[in-house]
Amino acid sequence: MRHPDIVAREGSVLLICDVQKRCIKPISRKEWMINNIKTLVSFSGMTGLPILMTELAPQTFGGTIEEIKKMIPRLEPIKRNRYSCFGNEELTLRLEAMNSNTLIVVGMETHISVCQTVLDALTRGYKVHVVLDATSARRKVDWKISLDKMGRAGAVITTMELVMHEMMERVDAPNYDKFQELVGSIGRGI
Repeated sequence: MRHPDIVAREGSVLLICDVQKRCIKPISRKEWMINNIKTLVSFSGMTGLPILMTELAPQTFGGTIEEIKKMIPRLEPIKRNRYSCFGNEELTLRLEAMNSNTLIVVGMETHISVCQTVLDALTRGYKVHVVLDATSARRKVDWKISLDKMGRAGAVITTMELVMHEMMERVDAPNYDKFQELVGSIGRGI
């Protein structure tokens, strides 16, 4: 039996929240966040971890940035007008169809859409892991306070590499060599 805060691939979904063209410019440490999200997308492809992507009012804020969109071109984003990704029923329906009970949340802005989504997910009974080095906001203080708030509410605050190693679980796993290459390419962050 494993500790419940160790994320498993089974039942998990990577949720990429609102990394959109017209909002990205003022985001603090945006290159760091984008690179870490891209690494998680690559890891998802390697391990079969499902991905969902959301966009808040794309008619206003633009679609998902090309760096991420081109990695998963056939993935249709969930579009909505409320801050929470649970702002319409599409996310709930897709999660139910995937038989998911755990969300691995990345994206922006941490104190707006990410925080409200995480709190709503916890209320709905999901286990939630927020990847701090794959999230950001315009102001570092908002990023930090929202991470604290989500952690107090019951989310697991984690890092990209923690998530990947927990899911990989063993050194004799399939694709472990590719995994080692991916981990070796990770740059420095905080």
